[in-house]
Amino acid sequence: MRPERPRPELVRAFRSGSAPERARVLVIHPGALPTADYAGLADALPPGTGLHVVDLEQIPEYFRAALDSGRVTTSIDRLAARAAGELRARGLLSERWVLLGWSFGGVVGHALTGLLEEDERPRRLVLLDSIAPVPGYVQPEDAIGHGLALPWFCMYLAAKRGGDPGALPTAFPDDPAGRPDAALEQVLRAGLDSGILRPGTTLPGLRKVYDTYLDGLRRNNRLAAAHRPRPVGLPLVLLRPERGLLATPEPLGWSGLGADLDTGLTPGDHYSMLRDPEALRRIAAAAVPETAPAPG
Repeated sequence: MRPERPRPELVRAFRSGSAPERARVLVIHPGALPTADYAGLADALPPGTGLHVVDLEQIPEYFRAALDSGRVTTSIDRLAARAAGELRARGLLSERWVLLGWSFGGVVGHALTGLLEEDERPRRLVLLDSIAPVPGYVQPEDAIGHGLALPWFCMYLAAKRGGDPGALPTAFPDDPAGRPDAALEQVLRAGLDSGILRPGTTLPGLRKVYDTYLDGLRRNNRLAAAHRPRPVGLPLVLLRPERGLLATPEPLGWSGLGADLDTGLTPGDHYSMLRDPEALRRIAAAAVPETAPAPG
């Protein structure tokens, strides 16, 4: 019997070494993309700034829900408590630090700040295209369907394969039966033509990837629907890419959930903002503004 591989650790450190950190950035990452993608952010941060990433997919009950039709057996507060306990055990909540949360990671990050003692709390919370778990932004159960998910899925596919998201469709035919097959055929043709999808990719194979992606969206929406966020006395910074999850000009429901709220824009889309060099520069400046280089 082959021995089971050990699971990766919940917290991954970038730039770890013997030199003391002059500043520290902690990221709550909800999965979908690998944590290795944060290497670019580590390089964009000022020298002496440590970067540590909490990978929520290493929490089994969160990860398994995306493989079980989005059925959840945990809560945002429990995920936040697990992350807080791990960070506390590693001594990463000492001194002054900054918390980042990408996508659903921002929701868990916001809950985490409410669980910390006063001397453990971060200086600010930077939200990267994160949608607040509040009425008007939490979707009804039957709204997490193909019309919402397919454009996001195309952005995800392009990011996962390192391709141009503009090569995949952004508009899809309506299906009276509510099935995604015709739309996925369109994605399959464009993906094969552009090289985003590997040669030999089949429609059933693409459908399996899409169904898992859709279940992940439903999992996160169900967790958000059951959560009641409380305002935290911290500054919030919301950074949104040119092509984000939602097109609304409103700050994605975060008004009133922090001491104050600043907003900013980055290039790229919801996924490529974690790789685009200019987007990373702006994220780094929002996280550690006092050590960012002066413009020009």
